[in-house]
Amino acid sequence: MKKPMKRILLFMTGIAMLGMASSCKEEGPHKDDIVKFSATINSAPTVGTGAFEYNKVTRELSYNVSYSNIVPFAVTINHATPGWQRGPVLVNLPGFTASQVTGKTRVLTLAEQTELINGLFYVNIAPKDNPTKEVRGQILPNELD
Repeated sequence: MKKPMKRILLFMTGIAMLGMASSCKEEGPHKDDIVKFSATINSAPTVGTGAFEYNKVTRELSYNVSYSNIVPFAVTINHATPGWQRGPVLVNLPGFTASQVTGKTRVLTLAEQTELINGLFYVNIAPKDNPTKEVRGQILPNELD
């Protein structure tokens, strides 16, 4: 009588473990086709925000960057490794106004996609009165819901 009970208990334990393992659901930005990012520009007196959406199918980055207290000479997306350092221009953002720029970038490479997801890109607003100065906001993935 003891042997069948051990087998049943072992079988039930196996079923329970299989159920727990199969119920785990992997989530994260690497699973979605659209990954959302944001940037905060806070370099007194300039303030601004950026909302970004990266489409992993088309590999395009859509952007909407708004800012105030600055007259821009150029608005760009730059790349830096590590992310907090100054880096070269990756993409110029054309059509900027005195307070906003919106649009889509060129198709990003797979390496650039990885760098974007890892937080190595930043939006930079070069002031007209000092074009070499960086007024920037790091482009970081949004928190998962």
